[in-house]
This record gives sequence, C-alpha cells and structure tokens, in this order.
Amino acid sequence: MNHNKSRTKRFVNRCKAVKCFAGSNIRKPRMVPGWYFVCIIIVGCLLMTLMACATPFERPGPFDDARLRNRAKTIDEDDIRVSATVPSLEEIRTIFRIDLEKKGIQPLWLEIENNTDRQIYFLPTGLDPEYFSPREVSSRFHRWFSKSANKQIDEHIESLGFRNLINPHSTSSGFVFTNSDENNKFVTVDLIGREWTRSFTLVVHTPNSKFTDDHYERVLRIIVSSELVDVEDGSSLRELLEQLPCCTSSKDGVPSEPLNIVLIGKIQDISPAFVRRNYRYMPVAPQYVFQRPQDVSVSKRDRWVAAQPHVLRAWQTTIRFQNKPVWIGQVSTPLGGRFAHATADGKDSYVEPFVDEARNDLVQDIIYSQSLVKMGFVKGVGRVMASTPRKIPSGATYHTDGLRAVLMFERRPVSLSEIELFAWERLVDHYRQQLDIGKSKK
Repeated sequence: MNHNKSRTKRFVNRCKAVKCFAGSNIRKPRMVPGWYFVCIIIVGCLLMTLMACATPFERPGPFDDARLRNRAKTIDEDDIRVSATVPSLEEIRTIFRIDLEKKGIQPLWLEIENNTDRQIYFLPTGLDPEYFSPREVSSRFHRWFSKSANKQIDEHIESLGFRNLINPHSTSSGFVFTNSDENNKFVTVDLIGREWTRSFTLVVHTPNSKFTDDHYERVLRIIVSSELVDVEDGSSLRELLEQLPCCTSSKDGVPSEPLNIVLIGKIQDISPAFVRRNYRYMPVAPQYVFQRPQDVSVSKRDRWVAAQPHVLRAWQTTIRFQNKPVWIGQVSTPLGGRFAHATADGKDSYVEPFVDEARNDLVQDIIYSQSLVKMGFVKGVGRVMASTPRKIPSGATYHTDGLRAVLMFERRPVSLSEIELFAWERLVDHYRQQLDIGKSKK
C-alpha cells in the first residue's frame, strides 16, 4: 500500500518538474510600444487614402473654348478650316480637374469646320499613332470604392473628346488626347470622305516648349534667297547632291559620321510622314554641317513599345528641286539598338558600325507613311569596308556602302505602287560589288 503511494507521489513530482521545465522555455509575447504606434499610423494612412479615393469628383461647369480658339493656329483650304492649340498646364487642370501631365497625356484642342457638301471623317492615328481614347484617359484616373465618382470622370472626359465625324456645313471641336511632346507639336489632320481625302499640317506651340512659335519658319529663313540653286531635272539634282559634304563634323571641324540621307520637300510635307511613323523631335548632341548644328533632330518614340532608336539630324541646303527645299541628313542608331545603354561616363553609346542598316530601316519605315512620292540613291562618302572601318571623334568606327538615300515627299496620299524611282545608283549593284570583294579576299 505504502509502496503504491510512493509511486504516485514520485509520478506527480515528475509531472510538476516537466511542467516547470516546459514553462521556463515559453516566452510570453510583449508589445513593443514603438511598433504599436507604427501600426496605428499605418492604419490611419490607409483609412485616409481610402477616404480620399472615395471622395466625389467635382465636375467643372460648361467649358468655353473661345480663349483656345482665339490663339489657335489655323489653316483654311478647299472649304475646310482646321484650328489647333495645346492648352496651358493651368488650363488643363481647370478644364479636366485631373493631372493629365503626370500621366504623360497632352490634350490637343482641335476644331474642324466643314464647308463642303460631303460628310468627312477625321483619322486621329495620323496625328498620333498611340493616341488615347477618352475612356482610356478616364480609366487612368478611376478611384477605389467610388463608383459614382468614376462615372462622373468618364462622362466628363467623354464630353470633352473630339467627335471624329463632321457633317456637311457644320463644325466639330473638342480634345484629342495625345502623348506629350516637349517642344512644338506637329499636328497632322488627315480627313477622308467618299472618294476624297485631304491632309493638313500645323506646328503648334506646347506649354514646355523651348522653341519659339516661329522656330521652323526661322529655320527656313536661314538660307538667303540669293544663295538658292533651283533645279528642275534629276540629272542636275544628282550632281548637286553628290557635291554636298561627305560627313558631319565636330565643332572644330573633325569629320564624323557620314551624311547618308536626303529629304526633299517642305516641312509641311515631310513632317506628316515622320509623325505617322511615330517620330518626334528629340534634342541630341550637336553635329555640324555648313558650320552650324543640325536644324532639326528626330527619333522614334518608344513610350509603350521599344522602338528602333534611330536618330536623324537634318540640315537645310541651298538646293531647291522643283521649288521644294532639299535637306541633307545623317541617320544612325546606338550600338546595341533597342538594348543600347549609356556609357560609364554618361555619354551616349557608340553608333552601330554598319550605318547603312539605320539608313535602310528609315527608308522602309517612311515608305509605309504613304507620303513618299519618289526615291533613289546617290554617291556620298564612298565605300568604307568593314575590314578597314573609319574612326570618328567619339572613338566609334563605321563602315558603309557609301550611298545616301534620297526621299521626295508630297502631302497627298501615295500608295506603294505609285512610288517612283530616280534612275541613279542601284543599291543591288553595290551589294553585289561588296560580295565580290569579299569573295576575292578569301
């Protein structure tokens, strides 16, 4: 009996010991005062954010476009009157009550007065291939937990958008939502009707522009009329083009990249072709021809999808062909193309050594703009073989077939089958010569 009691006592004592041991290893959680206050702050911020998102949208009163109309650039041809302007940043906030600039959206106010007997339709893709529809814009500013506010935003932006269909003897006005341009905006207005098309081009000042309103007019006035050389036939033009400088240069005159492209046409004819293919003004490091930096520089926009990063610099010459200005240009692409990156010292990457590739790609791109009426090739810098490349001041090298492409523009739509050719240098002959030279060295 006593033996059983002693066993029971020992068992109880062991259980107590185990409980004590286990309890000694269990740490009771402690609330750190600092974390407590941090949690309160985070929860408070979330509540404030949700409350802000749920606040109603204050829709402004009726919009009076008289102020925009008074300062708009206007062109009036063939019973069609087109006016366009970009509102100031303050006007944008007042009209839309949302920060479009923050999202990279630039509203263009457009008015089209149709004094013809036909119904016409505006094609916004010609103005900006990546333009935004009103619903795209409003959806970027939708708020959480605020269905009524989102509906108000949708209705407001929709009411301000441009209506693309313009009836006979009527006027349509509103906003086209485009991607932001830092400097003057080339506005191309393509209109179509039954067996009828028209295209209008205006240069519109933007709020952040570093250019004056008459920048491109001043570019055209660079050439004194007494210096102009006007030719009518292709053979005379070819001779003059082949006498132009071979290359760009640094400011102190050291030769650089080959001048490999020629553009023929007025700015109003050339700019729509580049805009339709999504090229925009881009400030780049200066290169020199005729002892002055480039008059114009453009590159393909790549906001949404990576584009070929070709850079085109152009200079107006003293040559006129059939009363059209002639521009000499240089097009190249950074080494690595879409995957190019800045060098360690922060400067641009070296140019792609095979400069003809950028030239040929630009030519193909512009063919699809439906503004190219005639093209050809003339001799330029001369052949530079890949085995003996030529070095430029930046340290990069290049090789080329030595030709410069010549592109002639008109404002009217031109199909691929209508493009004519100058009977000059044949690109295929130069490729064959390069192949023959390569074979002979083996």
